Amino acid sequence: MILMVAVSFSQGVVYMDLGFSPSAEVEVTLDGVSISDSEDIETGSVSIGYYHPVYQISDQMGLFVGGSYEVMPAKDEDVEFGFMALYGSVGYSLSDQLSAWGSLGMSIPTSDDLKDSDAENGMHMGMGVTYSATDKIGVALGYVVNSTSTEDIDWDFSKLVLSLGYRL
Repeated sequence: MILMVAVSFSQGVVYMDLGFSPSAEVEVTLDGVSISDSEDIETGSVSIGYYHPVYQISDQMGLFVGGSYEVMPAKDEDVEFGFMALYGSVGYSLSDQLSAWGSLGMSIPTSDDLKDSDAENGMHMGMGVTYSATDKIGVALGYVVNSTSTEDIDWDFSKLVLSLGYRL
C-alpha cells in the first residue's frame, strides 16, 4: 500500500506560491440595486499545493488535477480572505524549458471571516507560464482568481502568483 502511494505521487509536483498585488472586486445587490467596487488588498498570500498528471494528450500537451491551500491568507485590515482550490489544469509545452498552463476548478473559502459570513464555494481560474530551471525545479508566474458569494455579495479575489515547484 505505501509503495502504491509513493509510486502514485512520484509523478506529481509539489509547489509553494506567493500571491502578490491582490485585489477584490465586490458586487452588492440589495432590493434589486447592484453596486460594484474594486479594492486593493493590503497583504498577499502564501499557498502550498500539489498537481498530478492524469492524461497525456500529445507530446506537448497534458491534463492535470491538483489542489492548493492558502496557509497565509491575504489580509485587509483585520479581515482574512483565504481559499482552498481544487482544480483541473491543462499544460502546453512551448519549448524544452517553457510551458503555458491554465486551470479551472472550485474555490472553497477557508478563512474564519469568510466562513462566518456563510460564504459559498465558488470558481477558481488561473493561467500562467512555467520555466523549468532543471528536470526537478520549476518557477511559474501566473494570474489567479478565486470567487465566492454570500446572500447579497459576490466577491472575486485576484492575484499574481510567483511559484516554486519541485517534481517528485
